[in-house]
Amino acid sequence: MQLFGLVNTLLANDPTSLRKNLSIQRYAVIPLSTNSGLIGWVPHCDTLHALIRDYREKKKILLNIEHRIMLRMAPDYDHLTLMQKVEVFEHAVNNTAGDDLAKLLWLKSPSSEVWFDRRTNYTRSLAVMSMVGYILGLGDRHPSNLMLDRLNGKILHIDFGDCFEVAMTREKFPEKIPFRLTRMLTNAMEVTGLDGNYRITCHTVMEVLREHKDSVMAVLEAFVYDPLLNWRLMDTNTKGNKRSRTRTDSYSAGQSVEMLDSVELGETAHKKAGTTVPESIHSF
Repeated sequence: MQLFGLVNTLLANDPTSLRKNLSIQRYAVIPLSTNSGLIGWVPHCDTLHALIRDYREKKKILLNIEHRIMLRMAPDYDHLTLMQKVEVFEHAVNNTAGDDLAKLLWLKSPSSEVWFDRRTNYTRSLAVMSMVGYILGLGDRHPSNLMLDRLNGKILHIDFGDCFEVAMTREKFPEKIPFRLTRMLTNAMEVTGLDGNYRITCHTVMEVLREHKDSVMAVLEAFVYDPLLNWRLMDTNTKGNKRSRTRTDSYSAGQSVEMLDSVELGETAHKKAGTTVPESIHSF
């Protein structure tokens, strides 16, 4: 939340982002002890999973329709080759619309003007957190960790346990992408899709972060040496290994600082492990 507060301040001081009202939705978090704390209640918000579930129930659509289609085509899916799995997945995608979120925004808006504003807010807020989440190395962005404000349409992220690319080093199902941008999210954007407000907002946010790189790095480096992060990295890196905690913590923290510094806020100097997408953002 400290990082998000800094980003909001930087965006508020930039004329372009201020004119577009770019910011990150936040909520209060108060730690009380090492294993307990208080989390602020965010009004008027529902997770994307809950919204899509309710929509499909009302429309008599199976919640896991995509998965059902995949199993119908390939009952032995787990034993298929990689290319066969891709073919089955593409078959499921081609036979479903994936526009649940887009229709939700329309059906829950009282007028076309409200719908237009909510759709714009949704697109811009998604773009802001895509860039900030990429810098933070934020993972585990499943639909239950993304919330939608029913009043203004802005996206709110919760559960920041997997930071600094921890999710990319998981033993099972490691993540290969820098942020979530599935078809259901893109279908809810404007007619131009990614090439409209989303791309422009990404450029604006990344330019602001790059301009104030030193301030952002100062905050992130403090997080890198957080014991909680080091313990999580140690659990991943020392599975079945008897190395000391001190040595592992120092290595994990130093490795994370090196990763952050090489990212250069949008102009990466190295290839992130497992990442298969372009990592540079350039202005128009």
